[in-house]
Amino acid sequence: MRPFVQGLSVFREHVYLRNGIYYFRLDVPQDLTHYFPAKEIKRSLRTSDPSIAKIAANKLEMQTLRAYALLRLGMLTDDMVKLIVQELVPLVRKAEPQSKNKLLINVIQTYTAEKQAGWTEKTKLEVEGVFKLLVDIMGNVDVSTITRPMLIDLRSSLLKVPPYFYHKYRGQSVKDVIASNTGEGMSPKTVNKHVARIGSLLKYCHEQEMIPRNPATGLQLSLKQRADEERSTYTLTDIKNLVAHLPMDPGTPERYWIPLIGLYSGLRLNEICQLHIEDFVKLDDYWCFDINDTGDKRLKNAASARMIPVHPKLIELGMIRYYEKCKDEKQPRLWMNLGLIRLHGYTNGIGKWYARYNRDYVTEDPKKVFHSMRHTVADVLKQKGISEAAIAEILGHAHATITSGRYGKRYQPKVLLEALKHLNYGVDIPVWKA
Repeated sequence: MRPFVQGLSVFREHVYLRNGIYYFRLDVPQDLTHYFPAKEIKRSLRTSDPSIAKIAANKLEMQTLRAYALLRLGMLTDDMVKLIVQELVPLVRKAEPQSKNKLLINVIQTYTAEKQAGWTEKTKLEVEGVFKLLVDIMGNVDVSTITRPMLIDLRSSLLKVPPYFYHKYRGQSVKDVIASNTGEGMSPKTVNKHVARIGSLLKYCHEQEMIPRNPATGLQLSLKQRADEERSTYTLTDIKNLVAHLPMDPGTPERYWIPLIGLYSGLRLNEICQLHIEDFVKLDDYWCFDINDTGDKRLKNAASARMIPVHPKLIELGMIRYYEKCKDEKQPRLWMNLGLIRLHGYTNGIGKWYARYNRDYVTEDPKKVFHSMRHTVADVLKQKGISEAAIAEILGHAHATITSGRYGKRYQPKVLLEALKHLNYGVDIPVWKA
């Protein structure tokens, strides 16, 4: 490679002669490399004439430097960034020959094999769906060729993918459906979940030195709602409606007890549904729900394992009597009507029933669902001045501080019970008679 010196000393480091043809080359600044698939802008000037090469090189350099300046402004939308970078993409050197190990499908298989040991069955299916959609939209590309503009395009495409695509559009091309879809697509929250999964995959590729950087960093869409506004809490009127119509049928005890346990404990639906007889225990002379993942039970995370005292209201309504009856009848679980489904655990049937009950008798607000009980419990305890650490332990969240989370021991049942006693809704509830 010989430097271009004939009348082009200003551009000596940017222009060189190879096989009789002049080429332009300019390094991508370190602070902008995450926008580009290579570390330099490179293009043939398609001439052996020094005078023509000088004019072409000058034009390309000005175009490239102007693009760098615009990218540094930090005020451009993702679409504007994409357009600017796409103007320079033709200038980027050709990709190196593909390696089979870097093809997207092969990378996904390797990544999944290494990571899936720590995933639940539901997570495995979710990840499989995300990556299937990724390949169907982008193709089986070499991961080293994936650029940020490509991921911005992917994100835009995901916003146009109809919900439950593979279930409702069997056999159809996702690209064709996206191109013609003028109706509902994925929610921004769902798109962010997909982007996060894809970002984790590309982070893995970077760690394995398959790619120089992770181009998916910072691609999350901005959500207008705060996290605490995604689900609404139940009002006192909602709670009155909820308890006023609870079924008292001895044949379906779960329809009476599960909503009440949620309302007076903040337990997750699956945590209540999978309760076994041995999970109803007495600790330090206090009745407690033992939330664990033994046998076929599952937890959301490590912090979910905990002992939660049974609220005095539940005992007043007959919870102990109901438990003892189940035990006398040698039932293995508290709710024998609930069957285990691989993806949903024990929640499928009761979840569908409560969704109907909630809309028929409680509220028409789509933001108010069974999970709203956890928000209600958290809000009531917060307004009563209960510490964040205690609320976190009741709800099964990781403690926010290192002091209480790493070094502090679990709260004693007595302490948590005193906190739970603040869940006094002042409503009349019929006592379980069966």
